[in-house]
Amino acid sequence: MKKYKLLTVSVFIPIGIIIVFMYWYQWGTRILSPSDVNDYMGVIEAQTQKPGAKHDLHVLRKFLSEDDGKPFYTVNLYKFHAVAEYPEASGFSGTGEQAYDRFSSVMISLMVKRGSHPVYGSHWVDQANSDWDRIVIVRYRSRRDLIDLFATDDFAEASLHKWASLREHERMLVQALHIPNGITIIAMITIFIGIAINLIGRFVSRERPT
Repeated sequence: MKKYKLLTVSVFIPIGIIIVFMYWYQWGTRILSPSDVNDYMGVIEAQTQKPGAKHDLHVLRKFLSEDDGKPFYTVNLYKFHAVAEYPEASGFSGTGEQAYDRFSSVMISLMVKRGSHPVYGSHWVDQANSDWDRIVIVRYRSRRDLIDLFATDDFAEASLHKWASLREHERMLVQALHIPNGITIIAMITIFIGIAINLIGRFVSRERPT
């Protein structure tokens, strides 16, 4: 009976972890409908935070209208101001990189809540081959998640730091296979968790006095 319970625990805990992860990583999204696009664009267009609401509205609407429900990646190249160019009386100062890090701290929290996350980032770029200061690759669970993030006051307000930091910015939107992707990684982790639970349970049961 104890072995049966142990086997049940070591199987169902990993399955539960995978289900929760998959909802966060992939299942918790829906394709944008035309009315969804209009609603989100209405929120974006009504944003009054400056410089938060800096979007190419035509390009953004087209991107949302072509939603296929699939995850995508942004490949971002950044060049920073030596000194962040904040508006007067903003109360902030520092280097361009420091300003961007303030934006990133907000951005990462908003992404994680929406099943999205950075995949790769580097502060070092070979100056012999490029004059960019930083490269960042981000996985978004869906276009809905991206626009839902854009529509928040937190993002619009944090963009003050982004635009104060950047001297130049290039972004590519791509759909590609991430190797290894998050599903593979979490599956391997949960397998190890299941094995560990089983082995620990067996060890504890042997150590208990009869």
